[in-house]
Amino acid sequence: MARWLVCYVLLALLTAHSSATAATTTAGPQNEGAVQLWRVQRSLEDPVMRSLLDDGLIDHWAHDQTCLLVLVQEEQAGRVRRALSAAGVEYAVEQEDLLSLVAEEQHYLNSKKQQQRSKREINRMDWNSYHTLEDIEGYIGWLNSSTNGVVQVLPVASTDEGRPVYVVRVNDRGTPGPKKRIWIEGGIHAREWISPAVTTFLLHQVATNPDWQRSILPYTEWYFVPVANPDGYEHTFRGGRARLWRKNRSINDNSLPDRCKGVDLNRNWDLKWGVGASKNPCSELYMGESPFSEPETDGLKYIMERVGPLDLFITFHSFGQSVLYPWGWTKDPPKNAKMLHRVGRRYLEAVQHVSKGKTDYTLGGSGALLGFASGATDDWAFGVLGAKYAYTIELRDTGHYGFLLPESQIGNTVREAAAGVQCMVTYMVNSGVCARRRRNVSNRNLG
Repeated sequence: MARWLVCYVLLALLTAHSSATAATTTAGPQNEGAVQLWRVQRSLEDPVMRSLLDDGLIDHWAHDQTCLLVLVQEEQAGRVRRALSAAGVEYAVEQEDLLSLVAEEQHYLNSKKQQQRSKREINRMDWNSYHTLEDIEGYIGWLNSSTNGVVQVLPVASTDEGRPVYVVRVNDRGTPGPKKRIWIEGGIHAREWISPAVTTFLLHQVATNPDWQRSILPYTEWYFVPVANPDGYEHTFRGGRARLWRKNRSINDNSLPDRCKGVDLNRNWDLKWGVGASKNPCSELYMGESPFSEPETDGLKYIMERVGPLDLFITFHSFGQSVLYPWGWTKDPPKNAKMLHRVGRRYLEAVQHVSKGKTDYTLGGSGALLGFASGATDDWAFGVLGAKYAYTIELRDTGHYGFLLPESQIGNTVREAAAGVQCMVTYMVNSGVCARRRRNVSNRNLG
C-alpha cells in the first residue's frame, strides 16, 4: 500500500491538466457546485473519518496507512472543515474543483463519440474507448445472435429505472462436462468505467479468440456480468457530479437530496452485512434497508444460486492495482488462504510478464489490505455460494488518475487483465499458457 504514495505526491492528473482546464467551464449539467479533493492526515479506520463517511459528507478516493484522499462537495466543505478542526486533524485541499477535469473528459468523449458513431458497426466493439450502456448491450446482443449458441444473453433483473441486468453465458455445448464454472462481474460501482471495459474484453476473448477457445473453453463454462449497475453506469455519462457516482439509482426517500439516492450494491450482499458499511442513505457506502433489497443484487443472487458452486469468481473494480481475496469483514484469513494466494499470484505474474515489468499488483486479504467492508459480492460468493476461489481485482491505476483513468490506458489495462485471468484459469484447468504440467487431453478436471 505504501507504494501508492497518495499522501506525498500530487496526482499526475491534476498537474497534467492544470493549464488545460483553466478556461474549461466547471459547472455540471445542473450548474452544480465544485467537488474538491482533500488530503487528510488520518487513516480510513479513524473514528472521525468513519463518521464523515457514514454521514455522507465525504467520499473516499484513495488511502494508505497514514492518510486519505477524499472528495468533498462544495456545500459540505464547511461542515467537514469544522469537524476536522474540532478533532485536530490536519488536511489540505489538493484540487479546488475536480469537475473541471470531468468537464474536459466529457468534452473529449462527446466529440470523439460523435466522430465514431457513424463509422462503427454494432459488432465492431473496440477497447480504446469507453462505451455507453447502449454500445455494450448492442455488442452482447450481436454475440448472442452470431455465435451459434456458444453465447447466450440472459436478463436476470430489471432496475428501478427499468433497465435490464444481463448475464452472458459462454459455453461450448459440443464438449462434454463437467467443466469449471467461472463468474466475471463488472461495473457494480458506476464510476469505475475501466471495469466494464475489462469485463467485455474478457468476454470477447472467450467468445471469439481461437487460442482461448482451444485451450480454455473445452474445460470451462463462463458467466459474465458486463454491467451489474446499469442505472448508475448510465447516470455517470451525464457528466458533472454524475461522473463520480458510485451507487445504483434507487430512491430511498423523496425528501432527501439527489446525492442520497441509491445503494452501494457492493455492500448489499448477505454475509456479515453491515460491517464497514453505512446505514445512512446519503453515504456512498449505504448498505440498503436489508440484504438483497435491490433488484440488481437480488436478481444476480438468484441466477448465481442456480448456476451452482463456482470454481472461480472475480469482480473487477478500480482503482489500486490489487488482487484481493476474502475476507473483507475481518483481517483473519480463510482456511484455504494459501491456495487463494497461489492462484492469485498467477494474475500478478502474468501482468508483470505482459507489461514487461512496468505494472505491479499487490496480493492479499481484502480486510487486511484495504480495511473492513462487508456485504461484498466476493465474500458472499466465497462464504455462502461456496466458490472455490474468489477475488476482487482493483484495476489501474494507483491513484494518479483514479476513477478518471484516461482512454489511453484502456488498451494496456484490458490486455494485462486478460493475461492475468488467462493464467489463473489455465493453471486451474491445467491446459494452456500457465498449465502446471503436461496432461492427457481427456482428463479435464485436474486442479
